[in-house]
Amino acid sequence: MKPNRQGRSWDEIVVDALRAPAAWLFLLGLAAGAALVHWGVEPEPPEGVLMITLHNDSDTAIRAVHFDFGHDLSESSIREGEIAPGERRHVALNHPPGAGFNVEIRYADGHVQEFCANRGVDGWAQEVRVYR
Repeated sequence: MKPNRQGRSWDEIVVDALRAPAAWLFLLGLAAGAALVHWGVEPEPPEGVLMITLHNDSDTAIRAVHFDFGHDLSESSIREGEIAPGERRHVALNHPPGAGFNVEIRYADGHVQEFCANRGVDGWAQEVRVYR
């Protein structure tokens, strides 16, 4: 192996990095996060953030999702990319629960679905299930 500018090889640098406590804490956090996702444990949404879980319960891939929402004097929109059939996507909105939000879904086959979702629904963690 070629030594780097400090005269140490890459394998020595990697070994030194893995000896650092911060590296082990980082790896432990990654493993814990992966385990929670694998077991389906949903983390609590941060305070003041409306966490939406969008489920594609159709048999057609979603090409794009557009969330449009506003409250008080602000308006916002968020676009999400592809969601395969049976897949779900978590989306964080800066929006109060119960106010509802507009959703536009564009499917791979060209079909477009538009609706107002979750008006009157309480709670900071909500779901939207998409059927065709």
